Amino acid sequence: MKLPSIWVLTGGKTGDNAQVLRAAQAMELPYDVKRVVLKPEFETVKPRVEASLHIVDLARSDALSPPWPDLVITIGRRLSLPALWIKQQSGGRAKIALFNAPKGRAEDFDLVVAPAHYAIAGGPKVCRIGLPLIAADPRRIAAARQEFAAAFAALARPLHVLLLGGDMGAARLDAGFVTRTLHLMQRGFAREGAIFVSTSRRTPEAATAAAEQALRPQDRLYRWQPDAPSNPYFGLLAHGDTFTVTSDSLSMLTEVARLGRPLAIAEPPASPWRGLAVRLGIGPARDLGKFTDFLLRGGHAVRLGPAVPAPAMSPADDAAAVGQRLKQLVLEHD
Repeated sequence: MKLPSIWVLTGGKTGDNAQVLRAAQAMELPYDVKRVVLKPEFETVKPRVEASLHIVDLARSDALSPPWPDLVITIGRRLSLPALWIKQQSGGRAKIALFNAPKGRAEDFDLVVAPAHYAIAGGPKVCRIGLPLIAADPRRIAAARQEFAAAFAALARPLHVLLLGGDMGAARLDAGFVTRTLHLMQRGFAREGAIFVSTSRRTPEAATAAAEQALRPQDRLYRWQPDAPSNPYFGLLAHGDTFTVTSDSLSMLTEVARLGRPLAIAEPPASPWRGLAVRLGIGPARDLGKFTDFLLRGGHAVRLGPAVPAPAMSPADDAAAVGQRLKQLVLEHD
């Protein structure tokens, strides 16, 4: 039996790449990873969904050339454009499995994998899951446990980790919110021990500066830098006693939740019109409030408050089920 040809299109978002690669691995079939680099202007601009390579930096991307695959697995609006182009070049033969809700041409996708926080109608082409298929590599956490053991041994215990994301839609991660979050922790469950604040790629500089100003002598701050070998993120996952994560960061929330550690969600205030816009279908398909509610209802997290969060229940991992749906899709290929 000839094995099907499977391409996984990855882009510049680490969390997105992790999801499609975990799903591809769960198929237990060979696949090829095709790295797609966007032109700089399309890193932020949201293009119209069409079968096109006009947003792709072809010189820096992996070659997209025949023989065309039987299945393309990818994620998000931008990578859906080259996926649709591949399907077009194959004469419609290549199937597409898209993670997250389509932003156009929904009928051209053969399977949509949608976490609970996406507003999308059900149907035979929709695979609903709970959390995104994100999980920190246990081997990387184990290595970081050893690497950062001496550095974290010098800190007061318990070690309370605060992971900062960034702005998301109407919710702004501003200096005032960061200061209030740290003061709430310092006067409550983190009164004893140390707080280690770690920023991320999206954290505004004003928020980082506010965190630095609010630190106590025993607290620490890591300022995110691209490709920095000293990034303590996985060391914090290994050594942290409690975790507080801002509600905008689906990747960090999911990775911590899967560890079953005490997890509190810090929610920046959002515009009251955002939820209404989502319900009326005039806002984004992704509703971060639904993501937070999923974690809270399942006992995977609590809202940030003065009390220490209890150990969380680890959420179900849907990777195997998604891998089976993908396998069925490609093996049913005409």
